[in-house]
Amino acid sequence: MLASLLVLAAEEDPAAINPVVPDEIGEIFWGALAFFTLWILMRYWLLPPLMKVREERRAKEIEDLEAAEAARTAAEQVRRDYDTTIAEARTRAAEVLEEARAAAEADRASKVAAAEAEVAAQRQEAMAELEAARAAAIDQMGGDVADLAVTAASKVVDAPLDVASHRGTVQNYVEGNR
Repeated sequence: MLASLLVLAAEEDPAAINPVVPDEIGEIFWGALAFFTLWILMRYWLLPPLMKVREERRAKEIEDLEAAEAARTAAEQVRRDYDTTIAEARTRAAEVLEEARAAAEADRASKVAAAEAEVAAQRQEAMAELEAARAAAIDQMGGDVADLAVTAASKVVDAPLDVASHRGTVQNYVEGNR
């Protein structure tokens, strides 16, 4: 078919056919009538639904942008609230930790004071026991010293001395020098 059209086109005089300028007034009339009919059809019947859809889409975009902005604002508010809550929780945790540390320090100080008091009491008891043992040892030693002194004096004098009669004198001397 294309070949036959090309053959027909080649047979006609190229100067006689002008595709831009119509050769008849009727062709201009029918072309104008078709154009204006199509224009009226497009303007009043086909374009309004398209324009309506376009406006609805534009309104939807604006609504979505506003919703996104509102969501962003809400998210920012939630983040600020979250940060505030976290800061309050950290502050409260630091307070609780400080209170616990202070309570532990007070408990430790009271236990240390109690232990020191107990150690001081035990030391006092030990010193009292030591003093009592020392006094008992000195008392026991005093009798032995008296016996030894009387025995030594009897050897010096070359005479037997009675230990029981001279023991009181030696013990008075030892106790006086303490």
